[in-house]
Amino acid sequence: MLKTRRLLTLAALAAVAIFAYYAASATPVISDQNYTYIAELEWYNTYDAGAEVALREKKPMMVYFWTIWCIYCEKYHKEVFSREDIRQILARDFVRVAIDMDVNKEDTRRFNVAAPPHVIFMTYDGEIITRVPGYMPADEFKRVLLKVKAEAGGAGE
Repeated sequence: MLKTRRLLTLAALAAVAIFAYYAASATPVISDQNYTYIAELEWYNTYDAGAEVALREKKPMMVYFWTIWCIYCEKYHKEVFSREDIRQILARDFVRVAIDMDVNKEDTRRFNVAAPPHVIFMTYDGEIITRVPGYMPADEFKRVLLKVKAEAGGAGE
């Protein structure tokens, strides 16, 4: 009986420690009324806000659908969007939109996105170039970014 209680206590302490570690190491995602901040980049919160800027600046748009509870979204934030070479391409050549699917249900329905993460690349005038449902490792994601940039043209060239 004493052994079982000790094992349960140790298991509970281990679970708390693991939770504390992951909570502390999670990449913070901060949002305000107009923007979400991921990987030290500013992302528009709505498709319409991003589309207006994309059209004005003649840049392709990346619309990223995510949620706070999505494990693979966290991987995107830590392993893909935070990588310096990818972050520079996103900052220089794309208008970025981050749709929190739990908050912005209108844009989630508009693009028929069922589950996070989901990325849609578009031309500056709103034509869909390609969709990336699910997670994609950084090197593969970079290849898609460069291909979309080349296909979309615009001011970022």
